[in-house]
Amino acid sequence: MFDSGLGFNASVDSLEQELLASEMVVARERARQIAIVRNLDFRQVAIADGCRSMVEWVASRLDVSHSIASELLFLAKANDVLVEQLLSHGEIGLQRAVLMVRLRQAGASDEQVIDSRGYDLAGVERLAASHRRMTASEEASRYEDRHLVIQPNLDESSWRIWGQLPGSDGQLVEKALMQRSDELPTLPGEGRGERMADALTSICLDSITEGSEGRAVTVAEVFVDASLAASSRGEAGVTLSSGLRAGPNTLSEILCTGQVRVIFQGDDGRPVGATDLSEAIPPRTRGYVWIRDRGVCTIDGCRSRYRLQPHHIHERSAGGDNHPDNLTLLCWFHHHVAIHGLGMILDPTSPPQRRRLLRRNHRGPPLH
Repeated sequence: MFDSGLGFNASVDSLEQELLASEMVVARERARQIAIVRNLDFRQVAIADGCRSMVEWVASRLDVSHSIASELLFLAKANDVLVEQLLSHGEIGLQRAVLMVRLRQAGASDEQVIDSRGYDLAGVERLAASHRRMTASEEASRYEDRHLVIQPNLDESSWRIWGQLPGSDGQLVEKALMQRSDELPTLPGEGRGERMADALTSICLDSITEGSEGRAVTVAEVFVDASLAASSRGEAGVTLSSGLRAGPNTLSEILCTGQVRVIFQGDDGRPVGATDLSEAIPPRTRGYVWIRDRGVCTIDGCRSRYRLQPHHIHERSAGGDNHPDNLTLLCWFHHHVAIHGLGMILDPTSPPQRRRLLRRNHRGPPLH
């Protein structure tokens, strides 16, 4: 085990002082590195060594991340005497030095730059933003740069989304996603990123079905290759009329919520039979389950009424039917995300109005 030399009997105060002292040494060395990088950048060493940029050269030579290399080069080019002096004395760290330079570049005075040491890093960043000027032409330019890209993979089984929004629109989108994600339940091990993704999906769902009380009905023509389905227990997937390849989880959800017509294909790919388009769960049965479960999600601890949907306790693919005893009412999150998205199942031993979730093949205590 590594030992700093202070020993296990060292006091917390002495360890803290040692830590601060070591950070001062790092800051002084960073100041020296900035001066050297400035000199080498002037000599165009990156070009001479065949690197694409000075950032790439610094990152490779110092074995640091591109973000740290960018910060060193940024300070080298800024050549801010006051900030570099504070850094060389070990009074500030590298990241604070970068923010203080940005604060000055936004129009702050020497006094304001020095006083910014009384703020945390986020505070200095906000201070710089408050000094930054935004001209009408710059604002228009940023708005013109707005874009959103939605790109599916080859079989549309997953989608990537990225883009850029102007400041006020970005804040609006973030606020809406944060608010909706806070309204959704949280599953064990789930982070903010997963919840934001679910929030985006639910907001879009509300938009196309006229509000959170509406029911999203998937009308699906399902093409089934009989020989493949029989040999793989459905895991070979099926093809929807939209061209989407759907696995057993997606198909199971359609059989809970949608209107379905199944088209059977022979070995040559030609249709050999089809069912009528019908509700996966008849409206009368759906209404009975709604009344029986009192119009709330039956997951233990969840009282959500958001987009309630009947769910098959025993899946249709495993022989389950549409009898009310095989159906339970779930909110959109627990139905779409937890069960049909993450593949969880209901604990068959849990009470009808306090159902719990299990991970497939899970033998431990149920998830709360």
